[in-house]
Amino acid sequence: MKQEFDLYINNYRPNLDNALALSGETSIFFAKYKAEKLAEWLPHLCDKKIRILDFGCGDGMMTSFVSSFFPQAEMVGVDPSPKSIEAARSSYPNILFAVNSDESTILDYPSKSFDVVFAAGAFHHIPFHLHAGYLSELVRVAKTHGTLVLFELNPYNPLTVLTFKRNTIDKDAHLMKPGYTRALCQNYGSTQIKFYCFFPRFLKSFRFLERFMTKLPLGALYAAIVKKRLNG
Repeated sequence: MKQEFDLYINNYRPNLDNALALSGETSIFFAKYKAEKLAEWLPHLCDKKIRILDFGCGDGMMTSFVSSFFPQAEMVGVDPSPKSIEAARSSYPNILFAVNSDESTILDYPSKSFDVVFAAGAFHHIPFHLHAGYLSELVRVAKTHGTLVLFELNPYNPLTVLTFKRNTIDKDAHLMKPGYTRALCQNYGSTQIKFYCFFPRFLKSFRFLERFMTKLPLGALYAAIVKKRLNG
């Protein structure tokens, strides 16, 4: 995975906010929203002393939001972009951030060392032929019966596709179909796909319906939630 975000970190949030303008929300909204979803899906862990890994943490904003929803957790964020990690460390000094090499899929952590591992919008920046290698490494560092969550953009949602095309940061990225992601993850444990954030801001009065729409393949975003199997 290339250190491409070194080129964008200084204008990362403005570029992303410009691409997201059609949704009526900012990148801060979506970073917090994904953290809220993680807490919603894993409520039994919110007050536990656990370890959480954010793979592809970027500037650390979502990492910090996750930390606020899991206040007892030890948070770790890794990214191949040294400049992104520098920005994350500066903004959130109470969280441990580290650079992971983009020349190897190997993470510098012992096996079964994290209760929760998540990657938010990271895998569509990784060449498809490397997905299995990176995913197996994330599974390796997850504890037995631990949880892995991949947050991705839904290519079946027209607004998502348009936003994706507007984002200069995603110019070399490729969207992942939910069926592909499910098939990829099922090799490592029981997997469910949840769709979310369906209504843009101008239709926010309908957002109360979103919790009933997690199985409809129209949500702007989706997540693959994997429960690591015993022999994983």
